[in-house]
Amino acid sequence: MTEANNAIVRFVDVQKSYDGESLVVKKFNLDMEKGEFLTMLGPSGSGKTTCLMMLAGFEPATHGEIYLNDQPINNVPPHKRGIGMVFQNYALFPHMTVAENLAFPLEVRKMGKAEVEQRVHRALDMVQLGEFGNRRPAQLSGGQQQRVAVARALVKKPAVVIADEPTANLDSTTGGQILDLMRQMNDERGATFIFSTHDPMVMARARRVITLRDGRVAGDEMREPAPAGGGGA
Repeated sequence: MTEANNAIVRFVDVQKSYDGESLVVKKFNLDMEKGEFLTMLGPSGSGKTTCLMMLAGFEPATHGEIYLNDQPINNVPPHKRGIGMVFQNYALFPHMTVAENLAFPLEVRKMGKAEVEQRVHRALDMVQLGEFGNRRPAQLSGGQQQRVAVARALVKKPAVVIADEPTANLDSTTGGQILDLMRQMNDERGATFIFSTHDPMVMARARRVITLRDGRVAGDEMREPAPAGGGGA
C-alpha cells in the first residue's frame, strides 16, 4: 500500500451491502498512487466492479470512506468527482455526433464554447479520430466507438479514469489497440487508469494488479512504478 500523502485514491474500511445483510465488499482498504495503470482482477462476485462504481459515485458505500486527492467523496455527486468513465458498452448517445458526445459533459458544466471546441478537438486527436467528429456512433466500428468513449472520459481532464471491462465487446486486435492507446496516455500524460477486467490483455499491460476475493484484497502485485509526475489527462 502506498503512503497516504502520495495516494490519489484511498479506500478506508469500505464495505458494501445491497440487501442490508450480506456484504459484497468487506473491510476494503487500498491506496492508489497518482499515475498508476492498475487492474482490479477477480472472479464474478468478488467486488471489483462494485468498488469502481463506488469510486465513480454510482453506488454508495455502506460503511467506510473513499478519498480522492485526500478529500472524502462519499457525499460528492458523480459529476463533481473529477473522474472519467469508460464503459464496456461504450454508452454513447446515438442521436449525437461524435463531437457532440464529447462536448456534452463540458456543456453541462457551463464551459465556454471556444474551450469546449478546443478540448473536443484535442481529445479526438489523442485517440486518432480527428476526422470523425461529424459522424454518429452507428457509423463507426466497435473499436472506433470505444476510442470515442476513451476520448469522452479524457475530455474533462479527470484526475482518474475508470475503465470497466473496456475490451469486453472488442476482438483481440482492436482491444489491444485500445489498451495500447490508454497505456500511451498513462506513459506520456501521467493519466491515472483503474481497470476492472477478466481480460489477460489488460493484465499483461498493467503496472499493478490487485486481486480481489470475497470482497477483500487477496493480492497486490506491483510490476512497474507509476510514471514520474503522474497527474490528470
